[in-house]
Amino acid sequence: MKKQLFFVETVEGPPFVIKIRFESNAPMPDLVARLSTYLEMTLSQDKAHYVIDMENIPFPSVKLIALLVAAAQRARLRNGELKLEKISDTARNKLNAFTAWSYLVDPPDTAALPVAIASAIPAVAHEEGSANPLAEIAEPPLLLDLDNDLYPATDIKNFGDLTALNLAEAQSFTLRVESSVSKLYQLCDFVIEHAKLAGMNAREIGKIRIAVYEACLNVIEHAYHSNPENWIDLTVQYNSERFLIVIRDTGLSFQMKPQTDYDVQDAVAKRRTGGFGMHIIRRSVDHLEYHPDRVNGNRLIMLKNLH
Repeated sequence: MKKQLFFVETVEGPPFVIKIRFESNAPMPDLVARLSTYLEMTLSQDKAHYVIDMENIPFPSVKLIALLVAAAQRARLRNGELKLEKISDTARNKLNAFTAWSYLVDPPDTAALPVAIASAIPAVAHEEGSANPLAEIAEPPLLLDLDNDLYPATDIKNFGDLTALNLAEAQSFTLRVESSVSKLYQLCDFVIEHAKLAGMNAREIGKIRIAVYEACLNVIEHAYHSNPENWIDLTVQYNSERFLIVIRDTGLSFQMKPQTDYDVQDAVAKRRTGGFGMHIIRRSVDHLEYHPDRVNGNRLIMLKNLH
């Protein structure tokens, strides 16, 4: 006999509403598989109004959140709605983090979902064995582990223009892409490829990937306000000793604030995400500069020592 993983209650309408409440300590993989089957069945019957009780799911998995997003999309196409209620603080943090990172960096295993639901989830390539940039930062222990794993915070000092450094026998490569979140992986992969050629070890490559991802996402969301009709130039220049990354845009510039102590535990406790991205970038590289320029483009410059 199969274990009961969730309970269903129906409310006669109009509209006809399906209320779903999860069992405590339900195994997440089994729950996702069985819930996806149930949602597919009811959606195919044009039932499109759902209320999901999240009280017993304090840490929803990426796959569960992806399933709920896809189901909500299909329900809305039928003029319905999928609503969540009784959401714990930890679950809310997971949902917030999913939007920023998990959906792009660690996509759900769509093969486990019914075809119709899986088709609503964008497929994103994921490099096997590569670092997973902040895919699960919503849980405080993981957030703190990540913070402790990176370098001590790098101060913003006046190093001059790092692009003027004399990198003897340096190789230089540039990639230009439109300012769309769909291009984030292309930008990260471009840097990773050259970091490997430069001899950077896997641990440092993971840190660089996080920094590039966050920096380019900031350009897209803040400099360009998510308008994909712009572009991002990403240049890497390196020799046997140094690896330089320059991200250039023509969007709105910002004022780089001096380095301050970023209290990760306090940020987690207060569910505050502002400033965390720049904190991670600072701690992922050896030197960091930002040069606003309305004429030639703003440049964020990151330097990584190879030895």
